[in-house]
Amino acid sequence: MKVVSSEAMAQIDRLAQDEFAIPSLLLMEDAGVSAWSLFVRRACAGRLPRKPLVFVAGKGNNGGDALVMARRALCQGLSSLSVVLADGRPQKGGVPAQMLDICEAYGVECLSWPEQREAVVSRLREAAWILDGIAGTGLRGGLRAPASELVSAINASAGKRAGIDVPSGVSDSFDPAWPAVRCDVTLTMGLPKSCLYLPHARVLCGRILVVPVGFPPALVNDPALPGEILQFNAWRRLLSPIPPDTHKGRRGHLAVFAGSPGTTGAAWLSATAAARCRLGLVSLHVGRDIYPILAQKATSVMVKPWDEPQPPDWGGLDQGAYTGFLVGPGWGLAEGRERWLEHLLSREASGVIDADGITLLSRIAGRAQVKAGGRWVLTPHPGEFARISGVPRDQVLRDPVRHAVELSSRLDAVIVLKGHCTIVASPAGKYWIIDGPNPALATGGSGDVLAGLIAAGIAGGMGPLDAALFGVSLHASIGRQARRHMGWFLAEDLVPFVSRMLR
Repeated sequence: MKVVSSEAMAQIDRLAQDEFAIPSLLLMEDAGVSAWSLFVRRACAGRLPRKPLVFVAGKGNNGGDALVMARRALCQGLSSLSVVLADGRPQKGGVPAQMLDICEAYGVECLSWPEQREAVVSRLREAAWILDGIAGTGLRGGLRAPASELVSAINASAGKRAGIDVPSGVSDSFDPAWPAVRCDVTLTMGLPKSCLYLPHARVLCGRILVVPVGFPPALVNDPALPGEILQFNAWRRLLSPIPPDTHKGRRGHLAVFAGSPGTTGAAWLSATAAARCRLGLVSLHVGRDIYPILAQKATSVMVKPWDEPQPPDWGGLDQGAYTGFLVGPGWGLAEGRERWLEHLLSREASGVIDADGITLLSRIAGRAQVKAGGRWVLTPHPGEFARISGVPRDQVLRDPVRHAVELSSRLDAVIVLKGHCTIVASPAGKYWIIDGPNPALATGGSGDVLAGLIAAGIAGGMGPLDAALFGVSLHASIGRQARRHMGWFLAEDLVPFVSRMLR
């Protein structure tokens, strides 16, 4: 499914009216009716809510959708409901104004904020559900009074809250300091909006449900739209079958350069997760100071002592023996590794650069132009992303999609920007977002497992982009499965779930 910016969604709405002759009134009616149906089915478990409902309507299309939903609720026999006009009546002659006229003709109680403040606060206090249609994605800047005061009153209610299209206050330029409705459910219209997955906004959205609206398929499935929601089962379509007569040499050989004193776990996690991921061979190259520790622990991975060579000498390493590389988990920043990484990038190798590898790469980028030749995947968290991109971390978090796509193009590398909503960006300008925040995955070593999965995809024959999509979706899937089976877990607990999932 595509994911779009507010500007792209507005363009789809305009084209539906201008090129496909769909009246705006019909689009709003379809959106409101479908949103109400989905709300009852998914948020209310298929049962009509019997306690009071409050529909909060602004002057725009979100408010019009809320008014359609209020009318549908009344028509289905729910008499205990109210409409709150957040900022006066909609502009006369517009579609939202027509929807308000219909509601009033039906006898729906319509209250005005802030003129009827006491009555509004009373209704909000009694409501089982508040359906929020104050403002949509076209919002520029933060909500101001009196709408911001109404948001505070909504958030103070003990009832549940459903955002119509987006939680009011959330937009493409959302700032966490701005007022916004905290929703249990978000009913996003037509296509999911990219602003819902902003790091500071996602927590406000609750469960995101996509409302099917009658937009022409040619518009909502347009290949030119750059964003997609990455499904949890995407890894399944990216796996090729392994022939029954295969041998380990045909299943891929990954070289891992990871670990240093104090971070041997990162090396073990990344190498072992990769080995669990259908590879035939994994060689873990480590310094002699930690070799005894890992040689004893990693029995199914070949642990090899590595004396750091001086480029261009590979120090006895045969690059041609490997089908993929992973560089960086817990590797440290020892002198000479920066030059060795630069040497590796200059060759025809392909793989993943993670953690300390990204810090080393940022040093290279500080004195020379870095081009990954479309062969590498970088897996930064926001702090590492800021280091390699030069963009301050707070700016990265406010607009992660744009910055990820720009860095991917600049470095000619696939970027996996990790977070509770992880973004995969390609040099071609495409991006993918995987949803479903899982706080149990926020544990030390989880990123090392992810790096191993992506590197295994490359060593197993996938291109860098497919490997990134494979690894990210598989990592999210095993995280969900581990949480169901174990509750809170350690990163090492994830590793057996790789084999179980791929089974």
